[in-house]
Amino acid sequence: MTETVTLEYVVFCLSFMLFILFFNLQAESVSVIFERHPDIASKFRPKNQHLRTAYINVLLSLIKTLCQPTKELSKDDMNDAYASLAYLIDAGLNLDWLEEKLEEKKEKQEAGEKRMKEIEEELKDLKKKFSNLEVELEKKKADASVARAPLSFDDVV
Repeated sequence: MTETVTLEYVVFCLSFMLFILFFNLQAESVSVIFERHPDIASKFRPKNQHLRTAYINVLLSLIKTLCQPTKELSKDDMNDAYASLAYLIDAGLNLDWLEEKLEEKKEKQEAGEKRMKEIEEELKDLKKKFSNLEVELEKKKADASVARAPLSFDDVV
C-alpha cells in the first residue's frame, strides 16, 4: 500500500527535527556551563522542572546576548541583560563570572561611545578649521588677483 506524504507531514517532521537539534545544542551548552562553573546552582531554589528550564533558557539567552558584537547592543539591550542577570541571581544562581563579562561588555560599549564623541568633536573642529582655511585661501586668491592686475598710469605716478 502506497501512502502519499502531505505537506503538513513534511512540515511537522522538519519542525520536530529542528526541535531535537535545538534541544541537543541547548543541552550541550548547559553541560559546558556546568562543567566550567560547577557551583552555579549550589543555591538554586526552584524545584519545579518547568521553572528550572525557564531559568536556564533565560541564562542561555543572556549568554547569547553577550556573544553579540558590542556595536550591535543598544543601551536598552544592556539594561535588559542586567535585569535578566538580577533575575537569575535572585533565583539563587551563582553568576559572578557572568556579571564580570557583562561589566566588561558595558565598559567596552561606554569606551566606544566616549571615543565616538571625541572623534565627532575633533571632526567638528577640523571642519571649522577647514572652512576658515577656505575663506583665507579665497582672500589670498583675491589679493593675488589684484596684485597681478596691470597697473595704470595713475597707479604708477
